[in-house]
Amino acid sequence: MNETRGSGQGVVALIHYTAPPTVGGVETVVARQARYLAEAGYRVRVIAGQVEMEAPGVEAIQIPPMYGGHGAIVDLQKVLATGHLPPEFKAWREQLRAALSEALRGADVAILHNVCTLDKNLALSAALYDLVCQEPRRWIGWHHDAVILRAEAPRFPGEPWDLLFRPWPVIHVTVSEARRQALATAWGIPPEQIHVIPNGVDPRDFFRWTPLTRSLVEQLGLMEADVMLLTPVRITRRKNLETAIAVVKALREKTRWDARLVITGPPGPHSPANRAYLEELRRLRAVWGLENAVHFLYEFVGEGLPEESVADFYTLADAVLLTSREEGFGLPVLEAGLARLPVFAYALPPLEELGGADVFLFPETEGPEALAAAIAHFLETDPIARLRRRVRQKFTWPALIQNQVIPLIEGRVGNLPARF
Repeated sequence: MNETRGSGQGVVALIHYTAPPTVGGVETVVARQARYLAEAGYRVRVIAGQVEMEAPGVEAIQIPPMYGGHGAIVDLQKVLATGHLPPEFKAWREQLRAALSEALRGADVAILHNVCTLDKNLALSAALYDLVCQEPRRWIGWHHDAVILRAEAPRFPGEPWDLLFRPWPVIHVTVSEARRQALATAWGIPPEQIHVIPNGVDPRDFFRWTPLTRSLVEQLGLMEADVMLLTPVRITRRKNLETAIAVVKALREKTRWDARLVITGPPGPHSPANRAYLEELRRLRAVWGLENAVHFLYEFVGEGLPEESVADFYTLADAVLLTSREEGFGLPVLEAGLARLPVFAYALPPLEELGGADVFLFPETEGPEALAAAIAHFLETDPIARLRRRVRQKFTWPALIQNQVIPLIEGRVGNLPARF
């Protein structure tokens, strides 16, 4: 591959000792980066000593001696741990360098997870160092851990041991500000030379969302929202959904948040008037310019969202909003309790009976501004709500890949021809 590539069209190699199905923290990071970079349009190669991955756009390349538990490498490491260089080290270094060079052929950039800074396989580190020195601009060192930060780590003079105690000529990334400061001090370089990109979480897998939920969340851009209010009801006039829409309008105006409202149910099936009511709500949404903020899931799934997907939306929401003028029971209050979500609602007798002092209830004379103010106050002051919002906005893999990883890749190697 000799042409200059554009955004999302290059080949990214991810390198680690092991990758899934091997279980581990860094292995999980490699899997997430591979998945989301592939979804962004990159072709991804995961190169490791143990790896079996099947995903669209992801190629797994296994080079067994990259694994620290490989028989010959174990023997090599035992000798190296005594400060002696075994005679077969050079051959393993050259063998790994040749295998890696072939695996990297045609790639644009390679991300090295921990292999620049850990002593799990010194022959691998030495082979990669040789390749890095040929074209430093193409390499990103992703440092989760480092032996240089361990006081008990033995230090022997010369290569290959000292490779782990000095900064390589790569783009440096670490996972926290604390780790950046520690590495900068240990290496004697300015902290600004080390990027901080934290690890993340994947809500889709963590909560085991259904494929339908995943599709809806992506279509609606809900992971990018600042706040999501959930109204898990059918569309009928007694649910007073125009007030729910007005609450979201007021909340957006008050806070400047990208606040969203998700209404899960379809129009009630027993009266044609309910479909006319939906059209009224759509017109109101358009008049207030809330087409990208108020989401009727009926518009996407027809007659109703399956129960398992309704449950999924509780895992994404920040609060449950119920603006009904009449209720016989109030099941969403119980569901919100199980989901640990606050409930904001009008003080109807069934809701008072179910929620008591543990839900936020308002007189029916209160307007949407009062509910919006209460929601904003809660979300700004409750530590669990703040943490939840911060995680969703800053620490999910989709956000990290789009906002930090891809700009780093494109900013550094976007105009380079692929020469690996």
